[in-house]
Amino acid sequence: MSAGETCLLTGASGFIGGHLARRLADQGRQVRCLVRPGAAVAPLAAVGAEPIEGDLTRPDSLAAAAAGCDVVVHCAALVSDWGTVAEIERVNVAGTRDLAAAAAAAAVRRFVHVSTTDVYGHPGGPAVGEDAVGATPPRNWYARTKLAAEEELRRVAAGSGMETVVVRPATVYGPGSVAVVGEIAAALRGGNMLLIDGGRALAGLCFVENLADLLLLALDSEAAAGEAFNADDGLAVTWRRFVDDLAAGLGVPPARWSAPYRPARALAVVIEEGYRVLRRATGLSTRPLLSRQAVEVLGRPQSFSSRRARELLGWEPRVGYEVGLERTLDWLRGE
Repeated sequence: MSAGETCLLTGASGFIGGHLARRLADQGRQVRCLVRPGAAVAPLAAVGAEPIEGDLTRPDSLAAAAAGCDVVVHCAALVSDWGTVAEIERVNVAGTRDLAAAAAAAAVRRFVHVSTTDVYGHPGGPAVGEDAVGATPPRNWYARTKLAAEEELRRVAAGSGMETVVVRPATVYGPGSVAVVGEIAAALRGGNMLLIDGGRALAGLCFVENLADLLLLALDSEAAAGEAFNADDGLAVTWRRFVDDLAAGLGVPPARWSAPYRPARALAVVIEEGYRVLRRATGLSTRPLLSRQAVEVLGRPQSFSSRRARELLGWEPRVGYEVGLERTLDWLRGE
């Protein structure tokens, strides 16, 4: 991507998209950010990005956003492990399909899609590679919709000549990680952090700036076209270590509670269904105390191979664990 090209970025008000918006703007690139009506746009304007109103559930707004753009990076998604199937599919599957169609109609050169390693279905084996998709089908609807979104993107692009790149991050952490690090910190501070199987599973961490590096390579590298890449820093860091390190850095007691994997997953099914009933009846908006997705991530080894990104794109995680952890803690202490 040259400095003169325009990049349409979705999810720029979120964790990963926010970091990428800044990185793109810092490189002097033209950045157009799709934002929902009423969203805070001051942070985007502050880094030199152009906000444009739109919504993944409104195809007409996507056509207007994609017009005149050369590349797209699609970070936005409904990240939910207990929302209704229709809600998740509407954003993650139909939204991706409609955005891809708008991009193809606008003659966008390359579409980079941020997916997730959840599409592998948490097989639990060592160093899962990109070709393992389908070997262990995902068991929750969020992961299923992310896999379906990848398929929709390829289907739309196949008839247009638009290049596609899929990047599948593992557990992304860093400053601004409200949904993962922020929730762990809140649980630690409240004394109710629950580990699965003692936290012995690998956490599959990827620092957000390392992921941003890979996304920029996915935009620029000729070798990236048509490929899928895992984003995993390759750290031998378990959930127990990560959670304990966060607790020590925050000056709070380490996690005291743990549950075996299978009973925790069975309980999560019951809790999720109960929350769905309450949501329909009362409009409850808080997340369930335990979900199948959380149990899978915390209880199954998150070991993914990033060999393809290293060999084809020359990607190397430049921010190590100690530095990434300290930057994350600095953010948490300021919250």
